Amino acid sequence: MKTQNRKILSVKNFDDTVFVSLEPADRLNILNADQVEKELIQLIQNGEKTILLDFSKMKFIDSSGFQALLSVHIDARLKGVKFVIVNVNEEINYLLKLVDLDNIFEISVKSDFNPTKLKKAS
Repeated sequence: MKTQNRKILSVKNFDDTVFVSLEPADRLNILNADQVEKELIQLIQNGEKTILLDFSKMKFIDSSGFQALLSVHIDARLKGVKFVIVNVNEEINYLLKLVDLDNIFEISVKSDFNPTKLKKAS
């Protein structure tokens, strides 16, 4: 499978936090999971303190997507970075519970998180 070279994550910097979303993807699957994982791990290696991964547009995730998220979660924990999946809709939340990942990831459901409350980086 050919790996994409262009960035597929949109990253917005705030004080000690980065807000990350997949653009324009609404799926995390075998076609983009490797690239998403690489870009998130790069943010971790850049020394970010907190990474918020926005799932507000997410409609589908497959086993490759779950594996990528697990790899990012492990790398973040080893580096002391807080990794949170935010704005999770009911369907994706159900899938995370179904595969028992809701006990591993820090998750914020759709109504809980508002990125406008974060302070922009200078």
